[in-house]
Amino acid sequence: MPELRTSPHVHDHRTGYGSGVETHTTTPTAVESDPGHEASSPLALHRSHGLPPHIAPRWLRIWLPPRYAAEHPRRYPVVYLQDGQNLFDDAEAFGGTSWRLGETATRLIARRKIAPCILVGIDNVGAHRLDDYTPVPMHGRGGHADDYGRLLLTQIKPFVDHRYRTLPDAAHTAIAGASLGGLCALHLALHHPHVFGHAAALSPTLAWGHDWLPRKLNRLPARLPVRIWVDAGKREPPELRRQLRRLRELLQDRGWRVHRQARRADLRCPEIAGGRHDERSWGDRMHRVLQFLLPPERRQRRR
Repeated sequence: MPELRTSPHVHDHRTGYGSGVETHTTTPTAVESDPGHEASSPLALHRSHGLPPHIAPRWLRIWLPPRYAAEHPRRYPVVYLQDGQNLFDDAEAFGGTSWRLGETATRLIARRKIAPCILVGIDNVGAHRLDDYTPVPMHGRGGHADDYGRLLLTQIKPFVDHRYRTLPDAAHTAIAGASLGGLCALHLALHHPHVFGHAAALSPTLAWGHDWLPRKLNRLPARLPVRIWVDAGKREPPELRRQLRRLRELLQDRGWRVHRQARRADLRCPEIAGGRHDERSWGDRMHRVLQFLLPPERRQRRR
């Protein structure tokens, strides 16, 4: 594998958002594979070496769409998701309930509700989760989201693009997460819009850093080229829903558009009936999230 590079983009010095990616290099030794698991499971397992001193090594769980092997040389959009151990397997998920994301994606692909895709679950590292997923410190903890983002941009994404048949451009690359993972996903997408063209933040912790992310957005002069899903459950704390409404106003004021058709929408900010702040609730609404992030390919009309 050759050294992979990303190109620098224009940086908005007022907000830090819209900065694109600094130039970096990576090598294939930054991520290792588990061939035994890859051969015996629908998920491929790979391990990132991390970025010392702040970002620890972690597992990647890569889900491939049905017919991936049969449809060579077709290439696929990719969704990068935080808290990878909660996405696919109840036995490994927090609280014993996963999002069952592979089942949801398989069903939506079969019904042609979404484009076939590759899902990359990036495990959290237990006690380091709060540090990795927060963009600024608060109460003496956190603030390493940009370091975590460098792990994703310099190791994980280049490895995935080299190892698998991806569509690597921003138009076909999404990032997603829930709670602190949602805060992290939204922050990284806004900071690197030329890498992540789509973002989904389920029940994001918008209050972190005394409303740091909304305050940053308030200084953003105009819309960035990122389609955004942000939600909250109606059975979550009222303050979280109020934060969602304020964020929606900020985004719409800067030019993000709401539209009933996913292809024409830049923004969705639903309040989910019955939604709670837990893995089951987030998994239950991923069918809606995926349909926004990955609208189905348009069929050619026969003449």
